Amino acid sequence: MPLFFSALLALLLVVLSALLGRWFVVRLVTKWCQRKLQAELKIGSFFWIQNVSLKFQQHQQTVEIDSLWISSKLLSHDLPRYVALCFGEVRIRTDLQKVSGLFAPFSQSTGVHQKELSFSPSLLKIFCQLFSIHVDSINIMVLKVATSESLWHIQIRESSFLLDCDGKRLKCEVGLNQINSKVLKSGQLEDTCLAELSLALKLCLEVGISSRQLKAITVDMWTLHAELHEGLFHSQLLRQGPSLEPKPCSEVTENLAEPTLPGLYLLQQLPDQVKVKMEITSVVLSMNSQKRHLNWTLKLLHFLYHRDEDQLPLRSFTANSDLAQMNTELILKDGLLLSQSRQRIVCLNSLKAIVQVTTIDLSASLVLNTCIIHYRHQEFSHWLHMLALETQGSSSSVFKQRKKRSV
Repeated sequence: MPLFFSALLALLLVVLSALLGRWFVVRLVTKWCQRKLQAELKIGSFFWIQNVSLKFQQHQQTVEIDSLWISSKLLSHDLPRYVALCFGEVRIRTDLQKVSGLFAPFSQSTGVHQKELSFSPSLLKIFCQLFSIHVDSINIMVLKVATSESLWHIQIRESSFLLDCDGKRLKCEVGLNQINSKVLKSGQLEDTCLAELSLALKLCLEVGISSRQLKAITVDMWTLHAELHEGLFHSQLLRQGPSLEPKPCSEVTENLAEPTLPGLYLLQQLPDQVKVKMEITSVVLSMNSQKRHLNWTLKLLHFLYHRDEDQLPLRSFTANSDLAQMNTELILKDGLLLSQSRQRIVCLNSLKAIVQVTTIDLSASLVLNTCIIHYRHQEFSHWLHMLALETQGSSSSVFKQRKKRSV
């Protein structure tokens, strides 16, 4: 009996110390969130990590986690790593007009330099081989996207986040099995849908550990379906691009001094390797007021880009710059553009374009197989008229802004 009571007392001491340790850790994390992030952290359950809420009071941002637990490959053989950090339902609510200043207090108060954030490659490699992150569902609500009465809802199901490291590069793999997104605008009578999107996505990023630059990106998308409605073109969402005001004379002369080819600057800004693959794509443009729509379907889009900075470039490609060796390839298969009456406007069997740059020359090839274009002005006249009205509206708004500045 004395042995039994001593074992029971030891067990109670272990449980009590674990509870006190958990309370102390939660207390430290709560204080850190209040001081660094200016946010309020709440955990609903004391014994388990459930109903976690993080609220940024000043910026009206909220992050809620239904449940959080740790799983192992011993319990679930489907896990890719030995230990998995699992989340239940994650709900994020944010206001787009106030999200810009969200991380300003954090960046100003921490004052952490880039050198202080360095990690040991060996420890990082061990961490990547052991851990993974899995989320059952993510619900994101973004307010005031296009107007003050607009809402952007994103729902993501069965997400996974994996890290891999070979000592030189850090590889991040993100898998999203199902993404559903809608942009809504509230009206006096009913809500109007501006755009809809659904797809499955797998994203892979490779970052150099020493340089901390993006080296490679791979994007795989399938079953992409997008619907762009008429209200989207009339909203302010597409008018928030760069202004059409003329640049100063100094900037114009600088641009004329260094001539560049169209798209060359964009290719030079890409990572060393880019792979994009899209399977079974469907895009619909809807004009409900005229009961018209255009439907574009594509079976396959494959884009490959590879740039080799270590090899000798193509010298004096322009007057002031060289061109690195690169290889670009674009493949399109089974593209079809239909009207609302199911009449074919564009029919594409296959297209393959290759651009290759070596140290001595630049070569390009284009292979087009069975492309039929049947332009129908009665199908496009309404769309062209709508785009012309939107262009006039944007130019008039720019003219009003100039007039206010001059006054």
